[in-house]
Amino acid sequence: MITDTNREESADLDALLRMGVHVALAGADFKQAFESFLAELPLRAPDFATRMPPGAERSIGLALFREIWNHTPRPDLGWKRLTLPKPERNAPCPCGSGRKYKQCCTPLEGTPPFPSGGFTVLSYVLETVPVADYGNLPLRQLDPEEVAHVASEWQADDRIEPATLLLEALLAPGTKLDSRHEHAFDTLCDLYLDDGRADERLALVERFMRTQDKQLRAAAWQRRAALHADSGEHIQAWEVFKEAQRLEPDNPSLAHLELVLLANQNRYDEARTRAAFWAKRLVKLGYADEPIVALMEDVARDPEVLRAMLAEQSEDWDAEATPEDLDALESMIENLPVPSCQYRLSPQDADAGPLHALPELAAVEQDWDDMYWGDADERNPWSDTSWLGWLGSHPMAWQSFAVIEDVIGVVGDSLFPEDADDRLDRMEDSLFDHALVLLRRVLADNGAEGLTLEWGWMENRPALRLLMQKIDMARYSQGELPLLEWLVLTLNPNDNGGQRERLVHAYCEAGRPTDALAVCDRYPGDDLAGILYGRVLALYLLSRRGDAVAALAHAAKRLPNVLKTLIAARPKTPPLTPGMVTHGGDDEAWRYRVASRETWTKCEALDWLKETAGRKP
Repeated sequence: MITDTNREESADLDALLRMGVHVALAGADFKQAFESFLAELPLRAPDFATRMPPGAERSIGLALFREIWNHTPRPDLGWKRLTLPKPERNAPCPCGSGRKYKQCCTPLEGTPPFPSGGFTVLSYVLETVPVADYGNLPLRQLDPEEVAHVASEWQADDRIEPATLLLEALLAPGTKLDSRHEHAFDTLCDLYLDDGRADERLALVERFMRTQDKQLRAAAWQRRAALHADSGEHIQAWEVFKEAQRLEPDNPSLAHLELVLLANQNRYDEARTRAAFWAKRLVKLGYADEPIVALMEDVARDPEVLRAMLAEQSEDWDAEATPEDLDALESMIENLPVPSCQYRLSPQDADAGPLHALPELAAVEQDWDDMYWGDADERNPWSDTSWLGWLGSHPMAWQSFAVIEDVIGVVGDSLFPEDADDRLDRMEDSLFDHALVLLRRVLADNGAEGLTLEWGWMENRPALRLLMQKIDMARYSQGELPLLEWLVLTLNPNDNGGQRERLVHAYCEAGRPTDALAVCDRYPGDDLAGILYGRVLALYLLSRRGDAVAALAHAAKRLPNVLKTLIAARPKTPPLTPGMVTHGGDDEAWRYRVASRETWTKCEALDWLKETAGRKP
């Protein structure tokens, strides 16, 4: 029914699914939700709506929405699904036509409404959950392969942090794991590699080497062998490889690993012999049509194929720019074009809608993606600096939030020498300032000032991420508060980035406790440390001592470790896992102390807190 044939259709499908999930999560009445879905369909996925045959809108809409509804896990119901029973043939059709089901929508029963290859809406549901809360999700109720699929999609979209946090929660120590978690393990290892977190990757691999599940152990031992080889520890690499082979002798990935180990020691003649062995063995095991067999056959004919492949990979990921490249980039950033609106928004009610690039900018972005991200799994997109020349001949690229975000990533990357840090910092500042002026211009030209720019729209995320990064850079400066207000109170009130805690404490430092309390009230039932204890601070500053004491009692009951750590003179630093926070744990308490104790001190509230906390009830 839906075919994902090009980028435009894929974006339309993405918008349709996101809208359908949001409608499904809005209530438990299917009929009401279905009518809302039909009403929103032409607004959120107009291209798809126009392709539906006249008169078939309700029937096709029903098939689509039933599938979305039945696959949507509901956070408010413990992540269970409200699966609809199959309609009775003689019952009224659920589409609302008034006819019997057998006379109306039955013919669509056997037609898959979405592309084959795995249908999931989990990613859209997870978008409604703050990233900081991923560690508290009941992930055991979800399919680990589906969770891993979502994380790998996010990885492909360069959403490294949320993908990492999701999989860290799924694979947390103490969790019962089995072969269904192998994809998640492999993906998390790759995410750590992408993020330069070698220690965490090694710790993960060594932990999985001790799991009870044989398939998971085998995967981990293979990873460990590769890590030994990368470190030049050849004896250890072969010992670990033999254990991996003992655990799972028919695993086709052993073939590639063995050739890599041999190549690392320049044993190419042996690699040729082993490649011939593996080619025959894998064919017998049923892998004749897999790419690994073709690789084995190529190496068996000519081992230089393996040498060239490994050399190309090594060169691709060891790129470094020249001083001339740095000068060229600095000159371009010093002479950025004036921001101009190259996006279309479709404001509706209080929402600005998604940022749709106008045709000229869309073509530039597509060219950029094709050149540098289309084959990013096989090569470093920055392995040569032709992108600098491309930017110089495409000034329109500087009107793209996505391109600006990529370039900022390069500025902070190891592509440039360390002695250029000061120059790179200035360039980064200029790009962030340019992006913020551009965002204000786009909103103003589309009549969307004061409206939300929801995180739920994928198209909006580059702009919102740039704003969040700018806020991080402005921490403890006069520019932090207005940016926080704009982000949390206007653009992204769902606060997917977890910035509301910072806003509460920034208000308190600025002598605006009433505003701080109002932010806390915007999120009723929120048990984040910064909201629970931020409320206490705001009430204290308002001289509402009785309310402050009551709020402190509530906060201390919910998160006692936070209070204990906050008022301690010299608490010990607890074990910390980068990117993970245990709700109610010592690590959460420590992070709150680091982030907020200075605010309590500046507000002259810490002594009161210590005294009040020390009173006996």
